[in-house]
Amino acid sequence: MIAFLLALALMTVPASPASATPNAYADTTDADTSTVNPLPFYPGNVQVTDVDGRMIAFVERPAEAGEDAPVLLFVHGLGSNLSLWRHQVDAFPEYRVLALDLPGFGLSEKEDVPATMPFFAETVVGFLDAMNIEKATYVGASMGGQVGLHVALEHGDRLNGLVLMSPAGIETFSEKDSQAIRSMMSAEGIMASTDAQVQQSVALNFHEYTEGYDWLVKQRHALSERDDFAAYAEANAKAVSGMLDGPVYERLSEIDVPTLVLFGAGDKLIPNRYLHPEQSPQSIADSAKAAMPDARVEVVEDAGHLIMIERPERFDELLRSMLDGQEASESSE
Repeated sequence: MIAFLLALALMTVPASPASATPNAYADTTDADTSTVNPLPFYPGNVQVTDVDGRMIAFVERPAEAGEDAPVLLFVHGLGSNLSLWRHQVDAFPEYRVLALDLPGFGLSEKEDVPATMPFFAETVVGFLDAMNIEKATYVGASMGGQVGLHVALEHGDRLNGLVLMSPAGIETFSEKDSQAIRSMMSAEGIMASTDAQVQQSVALNFHEYTEGYDWLVKQRHALSERDDFAAYAEANAKAVSGMLDGPVYERLSEIDVPTLVLFGAGDKLIPNRYLHPEQSPQSIADSAKAAMPDARVEVVEDAGHLIMIERPERFDELLRSMLDGQEASESSE
């Protein structure tokens, strides 16, 4: 269980394939944004906006077609930040693309974050309001997927579609299991983790780990040297409890927006292999399909938890297929 919890707490932004330029995105935070202290490997031009009194960091790629283009919103998972989507940010030029850092993570404000799933969901809706966006297609990874489920359940009218990649919230836990997870998680433990422990945890996010992902440890080390690292650690510990306290599986049949669910066949984090050794990514995918019969559910081969990094072309293909289906449906109405 320790390895699983470390992977949850220490999971940081995923890396590019080994063939990519190692420092292609290093230290590219917008210098004009004086309130943002940059982290390495961000996809450039970080902006900030106020959402309910909190500073939220984000990046935006305007659509080639102009302001009336449909919107794609990417949301990261536990312990990570918007750099998770650095490949996808530039892969959909016909869309207005945004990726944000949730409160407590990345370059967003970190102090006194409640870190519940409803809180994060309301932050997402507040961000759409701040950006004058009526509706978007929401793409969430891991914890970001569970946040997206809450958005769809409470604010489905703000979504054109919902994409859940390796989502938390499908696998369920008993109260005994939840108590065990909580007892193993603390901000102090996160802060005391060494680079070697971080690297071991990062490796659990991939079906096959390569040296091309080593820069995740470098970014996590840079994060540990920031003044807000203690607040980040606290937000992570709270978010684990927030995920356990925000179950949604019994309500999934209420979701009424086009939905795509993706799991990696080699996912080492979902299901929890210590608490649920009898389960598999395929069985969790089957549970998702049973709860959301109208959703498209895919299990991607040769991929772990971070499909969009390990199999970016396949991830983009599946996402684009859904988006094309939305456009076809809208044009026929």
